[in-house]
Amino acid sequence: MSESLKTTIRLKKQESVELRDIAFSLTKKAIQKGKHKVYSEADLVHFAIEKTLKNIDLDDDGDLMYTKHKNN
Repeated sequence: MSESLKTTIRLKKQESVELRDIAFSLTKKAIQKGKHKVYSEADLVHFAIEKTLKNIDLDDDGDLMYTKHKNN
């Protein structure tokens, strides 16, 4: 599959608010620890995709589910 995927996704309003709040909180924690890192909403989305995508599977009904430890 060499065709690139759509690079824009639409977030629900609550997802957007949560991403903003978590990015702010993590940036604040980093600064309090003396690290000058600023985390954006995109940083969180990329990290979440990278770490969790391989753990998405289907249940017996064909619905999406998250599996903590998938053997691949």
